[in-house]
Amino acid sequence: MNRSVHLARLHRRSGRVALLLLLVCALSLVDGLVGRMQQGFNRTDALPGGEYPVSGPLPPQTETIEDMVIEGGTDDRQVRLVPYEIYSGYWLGGKMWRGAIKVGTSPASGEYVIRVHDKYGEKQNPTLIFAVVVWPDEATMKANSPERLTRWFGVSAFSLSALVLPFALLAGFGNFMLGRAWSRALLAERSAEIYKLLPAPDGGGKDVTFGLGVQHGASPGMRCRISRPDGTPVGEARVVECTARDCVARIPHGLNVQPGDVVTLPDMVAGPRETRGA
Repeated sequence: MNRSVHLARLHRRSGRVALLLLLVCALSLVDGLVGRMQQGFNRTDALPGGEYPVSGPLPPQTETIEDMVIEGGTDDRQVRLVPYEIYSGYWLGGKMWRGAIKVGTSPASGEYVIRVHDKYGEKQNPTLIFAVVVWPDEATMKANSPERLTRWFGVSAFSLSALVLPFALLAGFGNFMLGRAWSRALLAERSAEIYKLLPAPDGGGKDVTFGLGVQHGASPGMRCRISRPDGTPVGEARVVECTARDCVARIPHGLNVQPGDVVTLPDMVAGPRETRGA
């Protein structure tokens, strides 16, 4: 049992690591999304000397960058929006533009609004209204961030989520492979994990289902041992039903058996003798 017990421990630990990493990834993503919704998706937190990419749909009746009307920012051009190019949208195929919000080296701190529209007076598209909040320094910007992770630890929630996700997936894959290795090690010892636990139909205890069957030497009436994944004995059960690959065994009331516990069939030589004594 030593190899299977060792694999069982590794399997459980890798599962906990994978779960912890996935929780960190999910909570970071939620923190980032909630923070983004609170501040608005068209808001940009900026620092002196920074350049921040932006994009949006082309205003109606606008064909070129020169046709775009850009209002707002600052008169001294310390905060301004500069469009770079027009391109076709990836999803709907409409025309889009991309550019950047540029902040000079000595802007006054505060919030500035920049609007992009056409020159014909069409209704303003709300997605083309950009709020730019200029902070005096990075520490002040992080201290006022809507994201808790940024306020508490100075870490971007979205960046942390993207960083942790590959490790979470790797840990999950490792957990899957260890689970397969554990199953093979159990099978070599005529053992299998309990994957179903239900009350017995006649009320005479509980029925456990595990992945050993007739092809593994199991038969109705056979007595089998039940233990925890770490090898701690739990008790005995009696096989009541078999298929080629699975068995159902009956356990008495009061026996604390859980899904994930391990059922071990008796040795082939001892099997018939134990079956007669059932």
